[in-house]
Amino acid sequence: MIESRQSTQKSFFGSCLYDKLVPQNHILRKILEAVDFSFVDSYCKDLYCHDNGRPGWSPRTLFKILFLQFMYDLSDYAIEETLCDRLSFKMFADLEVDEMPPDHSTLSRFRDRLGHERFKELFNHIVSVAREKGIISDKLQIVDATDIKAKVDIYRIKKKHGSEDPSDYIDKHSPDKDARPGRKYKGKLFYGYQANCSMDAESEIIVGAHVSPGGGVANARVDNVVPPGDPPKVVTADKLYDNQRNHNYLTEHNIRNGIVTKKNHNAKYLKAHVKRVSNIAKQYRPRIEHKLADLKRWHGLKSARYWGLDKTRIQTYMAAICSNVKRMIKILYGGVSPPKVRLRSA
Repeated sequence: MIESRQSTQKSFFGSCLYDKLVPQNHILRKILEAVDFSFVDSYCKDLYCHDNGRPGWSPRTLFKILFLQFMYDLSDYAIEETLCDRLSFKMFADLEVDEMPPDHSTLSRFRDRLGHERFKELFNHIVSVAREKGIISDKLQIVDATDIKAKVDIYRIKKKHGSEDPSDYIDKHSPDKDARPGRKYKGKLFYGYQANCSMDAESEIIVGAHVSPGGGVANARVDNVVPPGDPPKVVTADKLYDNQRNHNYLTEHNIRNGIVTKKNHNAKYLKAHVKRVSNIAKQYRPRIEHKLADLKRWHGLKSARYWGLDKTRIQTYMAAICSNVKRMIKILYGGVSPPKVRLRSA
């Protein structure tokens, strides 16, 4: 057990106050019922010294605060300020009523200490919780991409260092050295990152996420978001993912192929590369679009909060975790029945 100066056991006075002032049907109470956040301590135990120095904040509490930050799309400074006077937030984070929260620099160090690979493990754990509760069906996964704008004022850079070719000045003078130019739908340019996500079609839980610099066909890889460990029966995606590598991956892992193919691909190409086709799956592909919109509108994934690929990956995992937990609560407590997917058997 990780030693902490802050206990998860609240005082009698604090518990009574929270019980009286925080409604029993509050969404944060439901989240605590559905998810046991003690798993965070076990994932982070090797990052902390148990018998040297002054006890610090528990990883569980710091992760809960990050969860609140992304759940409500708050900045590092705003979450610190809000925790000082919002009882529901204090209750969720295991803070005493009169206890000061960790400052923004502590949260920043916590993110850096864990790194994006550890946050990926925490994301995968939440997905496994949804699977254990029988929410995820693994019948059909929908893969799609969305752009994340870099935290860069490209117009200011262009004004100072501009030329006819954007690559001449953006990459050289950008404060975010990992961001790259890319193209969105219908060829519209952007500068930043591309997040590829895979969503379980029935539960609408995000089961895979991966972020790459820039955007386009080179980053549209099914294997980054559909791992062979828990393969679905069918995968569908739009034309961006129509390439030999993705078709071969699905064939090798015995996954039926619902990728929408380009019009210029002739019968010879399809016969050579697209095996075990599921045309019915393609009609479900648009279901993921509102989920990506949810990540952008409510959980801050429209633009990067920080500089660098690693931190943008952390941001993506946290946004996906919040979206997934929110969906779990709707299914478990809100009486929402996931829409069924009807596919032909293989």
